[in-house]
Amino acid sequence: MSPRPDTVTDLHAEPALARTILSWEPQGFDPLIDHFRIYAVRGESAPEEPQESDLIAKTVYPNVAHTNLDPAGETWTYTVLAVSDAGRRGRPSAPVTASSQPSVTATGREIATIGAFDGRTLEHHLAPTSYSQIPEEFPDAVIEYEQGADEPGTAWPYLLPGPGDAWAGKTAYRARWTFTLEEAPQAEYDLAVWLVDTTRLGGILRVSANHEHVTDIELPVGSTRGSREGDATVPGSTLRRSFHEPALPAALLQAGVNVLEFELAEGGWAAWDAVGVFARE
Repeated sequence: MSPRPDTVTDLHAEPALARTILSWEPQGFDPLIDHFRIYAVRGESAPEEPQESDLIAKTVYPNVAHTNLDPAGETWTYTVLAVSDAGRRGRPSAPVTASSQPSVTATGREIATIGAFDGRTLEHHLAPTSYSQIPEEFPDAVIEYEQGADEPGTAWPYLLPGPGDAWAGKTAYRARWTFTLEEAPQAEYDLAVWLVDTTRLGGILRVSANHEHVTDIELPVGSTRGSREGDATVPGSTLRRSFHEPALPAALLQAGVNVLEFELAEGGWAAWDAVGVFARE
């Protein structure tokens, strides 16, 4: 009979926004490992023996991401065990408890937003399928949105095209968002950029504030379905949401009118969920 796999060791959990990334020590080749089984239970404890109802993933790699967690933060306890190519199971690892990183949309004070942070594009202009009209309505590849005067459904297209999009002229589109602050911030604000999906090209979303560069957001490889599907919360959806929350330096913002600009400098389109500026509480 082939040997039982070793107990999984060195299980670590790294908190991230709306996800927790797990990793552990790889195993050798005697026996050959067919896959690892990952179990998760809400809260800070887990049963001594994993329950199959708590299985969240199987993988051949010594790492996995527990995704689609509440952006406000969730606490789970994880265990992992190995299964050999003969179907024998090792003992479960020591449990590890971790909480995902809470979003600024849950912890901060809202200053200005476009859209709802809900995993959907549907409140935005031309959603969920009329992307071909974007080049017609914005022939100069610039989208202008004024907080308090414009609405997402009429002025903020659900896709921001990029140079990888032949249908939009292979152009790096820019979206300019104007909002007013009563006074200059005394501390950093946070910017929340939530996307419902991206293309398989990924990309770079360049962010500036009042004509000064803030950051380049590296967009993940998406499913390229968000141009035709607008709701990532539907069970079984293949849309690949992503969450990006860089700091906005106080020195780049001012009392009065402020302009944030998003330029899709590389890659294919990004499908907006929502964007927002939040003060830290």
